[in-house]
Amino acid sequence: MNKYVKIASPVLVIISLILILLLKSIPSGKLWKNYSVLYVQKDCEDSLVISALEKAGINNVICLSGQFLPALFSENSVEVSMLRLNYDNPDFSYLQKRNALFYDKSEAYRLYYIPSEQKSKLTDAIRTLEAAHIQCGTDSDSAYPWLLPLIVFLLAGMLFVFVKNKLPFICGTVIPLVFIYSNPFYPVALASCLIILCLFFIANLWKRKGSFEKLIKRPEILIMPAVAFISCFAGSIKTGCLSIIAIIGILSSLIFCYYTEDFFRNKKSFVPVFIRPAKRISIFAGKAFISMTTVSVSALLLIAVFILTSSDSVRSHISKLLLPASTSNISDELPQFEDFYRWNWNLRTYPYISINDGKVGIKDGVETVDFMHYKENEQTGIIELYEEELSYNGEFKESVYNDIDSLKFNAVEKLMKSEGDDFSAGFTATNSYHINLFGIIMSFICLFILLFIYFSIIIRKGVNK
Repeated sequence: MNKYVKIASPVLVIISLILILLLKSIPSGKLWKNYSVLYVQKDCEDSLVISALEKAGINNVICLSGQFLPALFSENSVEVSMLRLNYDNPDFSYLQKRNALFYDKSEAYRLYYIPSEQKSKLTDAIRTLEAAHIQCGTDSDSAYPWLLPLIVFLLAGMLFVFVKNKLPFICGTVIPLVFIYSNPFYPVALASCLIILCLFFIANLWKRKGSFEKLIKRPEILIMPAVAFISCFAGSIKTGCLSIIAIIGILSSLIFCYYTEDFFRNKKSFVPVFIRPAKRISIFAGKAFISMTTVSVSALLLIAVFILTSSDSVRSHISKLLLPASTSNISDELPQFEDFYRWNWNLRTYPYISINDGKVGIKDGVETVDFMHYKENEQTGIIELYEEELSYNGEFKESVYNDIDSLKFNAVEKLMKSEGDDFSAGFTATNSYHINLFGIIMSFICLFILLFIYFSIIIRKGVNK
């Protein structure tokens, strides 16, 4: 049996490393679900950009020059005529407001929205623009969050200095370090801190009699791997599944290290053995305070990076480019669906509002307009006068939302709809990574576990147990 384990362990380590690197899940900086953003310096001719995109084979681009009236009315309708007369009226300001979706926050760049399935062609378009000395880029530029793996790498380096048995620690931490490099998410980074600390404990009790029994008697050592595993799923489902491969790789690397050490030890004429059992050895290698300070500070740094980079004011310094995106940080400068619904309401009702008071009626707390219109009777073929009631309610909004698909041009409203009916627009950095609520919760749970161990050591005044 041992023979097969000796052969399988290095093979599993190699396979784990290959799979983690091949199936890596790196934040792309992508701001929209179904569109990539091309930004071009504002003073560049729009025709040059469109020409470069067409040359690259890119079509169905959503751009400022391709916007028209986002409503299903003919040019000669009374609604459109009334709109022309009231174009500067604040009630119709949506048309000016939606233009902000085509500029970055500083208005230094003009934006073009490219369907995701054509993203691979963007490289050719950018090459054409850069050849014409036009400054441009995409929302996925400079998206890799280097700080996350860097902090974890530094933590592993510091614990390497303090660990008692360095070889098993090195073998064990290779997989977690490659894992955080391939999956640089905040929950994964905090999970890596827990795993590396567990490997630190294992390495300090390496090959000591009763080491396994001592480790499983420490509740925090049992909790940390479990929390780390769940935390990986908070990064993404794909990351969580990869963490299973990582666990197999870590265990295989430790087994491989165990048998490799035995192989070389047995080659020697004199083989030293450990005298003291695990219960007489500190899991912190006598460096409880400094090692836990290192781990806790690393975790706090990761949380600080998350909090700081979640702030618009800080992100604006980290990334000079803030682009419109679907985000919970709503900006008043950008149009929301409610603005679009209200604009449609005003467009449809203005011709039928009383000139005397200029107000709509209220029925059951809902704005309502009654108007007359002519319609052909399907049975008699006679044109008859009909009275219709229109209310500003959920049904009206749903109708406007559904009509977006019927627009005959690449409307920016289709971009908004691609995010869902809960879309909210705000500015965000091109190199930001959005973490969900589950990820935030798991990140703080990881931090609290480390702080609990840290303060427990302080309360015990560093007693090594």
